Amino acid sequence: MGCSPWTRRPGTPTRSRSPKYAGVPRRAPIRLHPREPSLITHSSGTTGIPKLAVHCAHTMWNRLVPQQALGRATRGESAALHMSFVHSRFYHLLGVLLHFGSPLLLLLDPDPAHAGPLLAKYRPGIVETHPNTFVLWEDLAEAPGMPLANVRAYGSTFDAIHPRTVQRLLGASRRRDPRLVQLYGQSETGPIAFGWYTRRGADRVQGRRVGTGIPGFTRIRVVDERGRTCPPGKPGAIEARTRGRILTYLGAADQYAQQVDRGWWRMGDMGYRDRWGALYLLDREVDQHATVDSNLEVEDELLSRVAELREVIIVHGPSLEPVPVVCTRGDEPLDAGRWRLATSDLPPLAEPVQCRFEDLPRTSTWKIKRLEISRLLAEGELPTLSTARAHG
Repeated sequence: MGCSPWTRRPGTPTRSRSPKYAGVPRRAPIRLHPREPSLITHSSGTTGIPKLAVHCAHTMWNRLVPQQALGRATRGESAALHMSFVHSRFYHLLGVLLHFGSPLLLLLDPDPAHAGPLLAKYRPGIVETHPNTFVLWEDLAEAPGMPLANVRAYGSTFDAIHPRTVQRLLGASRRRDPRLVQLYGQSETGPIAFGWYTRRGADRVQGRRVGTGIPGFTRIRVVDERGRTCPPGKPGAIEARTRGRILTYLGAADQYAQQVDRGWWRMGDMGYRDRWGALYLLDREVDQHATVDSNLEVEDELLSRVAELREVIIVHGPSLEPVPVVCTRGDEPLDAGRWRLATSDLPPLAEPVQCRFEDLPRTSTWKIKRLEISRLLAEGELPTLSTARAHG
């Protein structure tokens, strides 16, 4: 933590030119057009090989401005970050924090045993990481030194966050009115929806609600298989129109073009909107099961009902049956009786497959690669602590 290396303290002399370059004429900076490529980052790669996203100054500015508006309430607070340094979110967040002069703590190892003492020592007012890392950091809520006691705002992007995690994180803060801000979007679009949770409303968190569009910057619609806008409450494919959309994929322009329909970007997610315009996320299109309305909703319920679960992912089994892949804290055996009770009123599921969380294939943003798990499960190559029956 400390001052940014790009900020010169008042009274500090400017650095003189090296004698080696004495007499060499200065070269004028190259000014790119706002719509010329200026940054390339990679996507998360949840459904396959990460794609290279090409950004320009115009799209990046249209992502940064609304995020700076959201960050104004916590300006100057110290911030702790753990995320991929080659993902676009990292650079937009830096644009917010450096703009407001926030000292930074960058965490490389998310293990609570390593991150906890650092958070306890520096006591950041802002904490942002991946949703799956926040699940891991639930253990810090009551850890020695109270690592999260000074947090005024949590930032959650990349994926929806579980209600249980929201409740534990907000409960760990001793600030007067802590908040968890959630941004929903993709590498290709930046945030297209936002929302937040407070401690008073933590027990009413709806895990599938990812927020509303950003006025003046993004528009959201849900469409059916024929491209018609769905009425409130009816599920469909989520599409977004945003000023922050990337220019193209590097070396994959055709693949990029397939995602765009008259200015609307296909997010690849299924969801619905309520009558007030709030967006609810159900599943990735490729992850849907015929017998389960929403894998994500079932996973939220299971995490809330079974305290020892660290993670649960519902994937396609060898016969396309929904198989829950579960990870417990400390890799303790899953209580079969508690599991049966927790799933008694849920859609039929196969017997759970228990794994170590560290053995699950993940992206650089800690998203679980569901399709890869399904492949490993079908080929018998998934490292497990227990084995599921084929059809439960």
